[in-house]
Amino acid sequence: MQETVRRGLAAALIALALPAAASSAAPDAKLRAKVLAAFSGLHSYKLTVLGSVRSVGVWVAPNRYQMTTEFEGKPVKTIIIGNTYWTYSNGKWEKSGTTSSNLDVDIAGLVRNAKANADVPFVRLADQVQDGKRVGTFEYDFKDGTEEACNFDLQTYRVTRCKADQLTLLYSDFNDPANAVSKPS
Repeated sequence: MQETVRRGLAAALIALALPAAASSAAPDAKLRAKVLAAFSGLHSYKLTVLGSVRSVGVWVAPNRYQMTTEFEGKPVKTIIIGNTYWTYSNGKWEKSGTTSSNLDVDIAGLVRNAKANADVPFVRLADQVQDGKRVGTFEYDFKDGTEEACNFDLQTYRVTRCKADQLTLLYSDFNDPANAVSKPS
């Protein structure tokens, strides 16, 4: 009998908690505005991409990336400016063609998509701990169905980490003067 009462109370507590959890996952227009404002004056950052391979690089506004990727134990360097990209091979830069997207899952791409698609919300999730520090978390769904969850600094609203599919993207060194991407010659 006591076991039945205990199970009933547990079920009731879970049922009471569900509406609160569901309401906390609602679109958050204020968060969206604060994150977009935090990136409005941003002109560069360093990024690390973790997935099946590891890449490190920089982004410089409005659309420049320079990345070094470890592939089969060797560094592969690339530069993307707009939709044109170059690779460094045999001691020189070679134009390699064009890209179909400008790294949309990167935070610069997320911000660009969010500005262009005001109807796609930022959904506030529970805070997390990242590197020993409490950070905010939101989720964003791109129109193509790609879903991304991002952590942000609770004071500056700058995004510090995003996860999409099999990738984790880490962000640091915002507006560092050393962040630069030059067009290959």
